[in-house]
Amino acid sequence: MTDWTPRRRNVLRAASWATAGLVVLAAIACGRRTPASSPATLTPATGADVLHEVERSRGSVVLVNVWATWCTPCREELPDLLRLQREHGANGFRLILVSADFASQRPAAAALLASLGVTFPTFVKAEGDQGFIDGLDTRWSGALPASLLFDREGRKVAFWEGKASYEELLGKVKPLLGGG
Repeated sequence: MTDWTPRRRNVLRAASWATAGLVVLAAIACGRRTPASSPATLTPATGADVLHEVERSRGSVVLVNVWATWCTPCREELPDLLRLQREHGANGFRLILVSADFASQRPAAAALLASLGVTFPTFVKAEGDQGFIDGLDTRWSGALPASLLFDREGRKVAFWEGKASYEELLGKVKPLLGGG
């Protein structure tokens, strides 16, 4: 069991803010601009809420990705996920991002999403870890990143833990879009 003393929480909070700041500075240095008119929003959601959002997206291929700012593979995977959304959104693909960050880290999560140009609605875990994990997939160990892929009928067709490359993501999504 993790001991979340006030001092440790403050250190984690400071580290989260520092990470978000570095991400924003890196984005600026690369010529990206943080959208001023449409900042990333993080809507609290339970596992059931996320699955309801998938159901509302029936007719689209949906990829749910659970990530966190403190998860290096998650941060590395986000650009590829966003590329997939940009390139295939018009073909019936929808990306649903769910932050697993703690409440104190939500500003850092929003800053990271904004620095990456995310303007679509995103979510943040709003229930205890085990309830959220079991609510999405009982096979999920809780490791991040975690991804769930749904076909156009809303059926879960794939689940995996760990970072996937753009090529791996495309290989899973494209056949469901009807492109191979």
